Amino acid sequence: MSGGSPEVEPSIAGLTSKLESRRGPVKVQLNTWVLASTEARLKWLVKNRQFTVTSVVDVALQELLDRYDVPPADPDGRIGEQ
Repeated sequence: MSGGSPEVEPSIAGLTSKLESRRGPVKVQLNTWVLASTEARLKWLVKNRQFTVTSVVDVALQELLDRYDVPPADPDGRIGEQ
């Protein structure tokens, strides 16, 4: 990653491992609207880092849900009793 600052590269490396293609878990369709500027940035990331939209959205949502202490769900999408 030429041109990147040393402070940013470790963060990108950590995200890259999370964005790797994974098979197995059940997936469901999620339809939503985003700002045009967000879509442009997402398209850039997908094109220039060769990720998929699905993996980027999933990682971003997982990180947000973790930040707000939302309990984890099982592979079938169920959250246990709290």
